[in-house]
Formats: sequence, C-alpha cells, structure tokens
Amino acid sequence: MMLQDIHMKITTMVKKGFSLTLVLALVAGFAGLALTGCSPRSQTFTDGTGRTIELKQAPERIVSISPAHTETLFALGLGDKVVGVSDWCYRPEEALEKEKVGDAFTLNKEKLVALKPDLVFVAGTADTQQGKEIEDLGIPVYLSSPGSIDEVLEDIRRVAKITGVKEQGEELTTKMEQDLDSLSASIEALATSKPTVLVVLDQELWTVGPGSFMDDVLGRAGGVNIIKDVEMQYLQISMEDVLANDPDVILVTIPEESIAGLEARPGWSDLTAVKEGKVYFVDGDLTSRPGPFIVDGVKEIASYLHPGLKEIE
Repeated sequence: MMLQDIHMKITTMVKKGFSLTLVLALVAGFAGLALTGCSPRSQTFTDGTGRTIELKQAPERIVSISPAHTETLFALGLGDKVVGVSDWCYRPEEALEKEKVGDAFTLNKEKLVALKPDLVFVAGTADTQQGKEIEDLGIPVYLSSPGSIDEVLEDIRRVAKITGVKEQGEELTTKMEQDLDSLSASIEALATSKPTVLVVLDQELWTVGPGSFMDDVLGRAGGVNIIKDVEMQYLQISMEDVLANDPDVILVTIPEESIAGLEARPGWSDLTAVKEGKVYFVDGDLTSRPGPFIVDGVKEIASYLHPGLKEIE
C-alpha cells in the first residue's frame, strides 16, 4: 500500500466521523502494511549445478574464487563490485588489484568474511566442499563447472541474471556466438580436411578424451581428437598409442621449457607432427578456462590447425 493511499483513507475516515482512537489504531496497521510493501522481496536464482540461491537484491559486493567467473564478472562490467578474488585470478589485469582470499585449496575465511560479500562464486559441483564451507558462514554461493562451450554461454547468462545485468549477458554471449560462427564459416571456406590432433597436458602423456571441455574446444577449432572410443575425459596414454595414431598436429599445454621429458621418449622424433614442425605450445588457461576468453582460445588453436585462416581473415 502506497503512502498516498494511506493518507486518503485516513482523511476519508475522519470526515465520516470515526473516533480518533480507531483512526490511530488503523494508522498503525496501515503503516505496517506500507513498510512491508516497500521492503525488497527476495528473489530466487539457479546456479550452474541446479541449486537454488535466494538474494534480497542484486549483489553489490562480490568475491570470486574462480578465475573463469572473475573473467566473466569483469566482462559483464561488474569489476567495481568485485571486492575479492582468488590467488589465480590475473585476467583481466584489473583483477590483480583486488583483495586475495586464497584459492580452491586454501581459503582465508577470515579475510573472506571481513570483505562482507553478498555472493561468492566458486568453481565446482553441488558437492564441492568449499561451497558448503562458505555457505556455513552465512554467505550465498554460486557454483558451476561448465563442461562445454555451450554450457559456458549458458553460465554467463545465469551469472548476468543473478548479478542484475541480464542485458549485458545477452550482449556478451551473442558476440561470442557470432565470433564462433564466423570462425566456423572461415574454416569451412578453406575446404580442407580436419587435422588429427593430440593434446598433451604434461610430460607423462596425460591427454583429453571425448566429452572433455578441451575436446569440445578442439572440435570448435576444426580439429579431430585422436583419442576416441574411450569413456574417460582425461587419461594417460602410451607412446605406442601416440605412434599408432600419428597425429597431424600436437598441442602442448605445458611451457616449452618443460618439454624435455617428451622429447626424450623413444619414437617422439618419428612422429609426423614433430618432423613437420607442427608441435605448438598453447596457453592452457586461455584454451581450457570456461569463461568469456574461451573464444580467443578457440581462435588460437584454429590458427595452428588451419594456417590458411590468416589468408581469408
């Protein structure tokens, strides 16, 4: 009930001769209704794991313990509302200026509480222990762990909605989709076969299998993962398996100075990709982090797999 409505009712009652005692009693009741009507109503949202989050208003103080979420928040123009980030949040550069609260393994709960966040973003599933620990402190938590680029786009839209910038979320994801569609069209225009690819995660030959995030990124970049017909998203393979599949291209996500263990493996120098100089070192954070910069990661990989792209851009 609006204040002007209350005033009108009181005036009408006085004119009709109601007793002062009754009028005062009703005034108190009307005031309570006014206060209730003016107080903000809680809204419910769904995070990336399907959990329900209840907030009284759009968060004004945000902490992100997830580098991908930090990148998303800044891309949505919410950098000024981010009051704390993890030790691993270094993109964009503005994130380096924020208070550090630890990481996914060691969280400084005292500092987190001192920052008085309205919402904390955490990477993980509904069973992630860190999320439960933060909620036990009385702080709402948004959890998600996108497993594909499509899920990244969905997650960005959810983050935008819960932070009160839904339109910015639509603009950002639309731009990302347009960039990916344009890249796909350019790859198709080359009319060349898709190269087979091995993704190397470390010197022990750990790699990615079907259904993994990196496998989806690789497909978007116009490559074919040599690891197929397995049910594991991440697995260790033998040098014999690599030689048998002999990939056209090898993408290495560890620093070039750490490749000695790979080069020392018997048969490494016999691989087609090695002999043809098609072993490329990619930014593991850029190509595997489920945030808005993933488009740049796809483009980087595509540039290695399809050199002809530079000619048609």
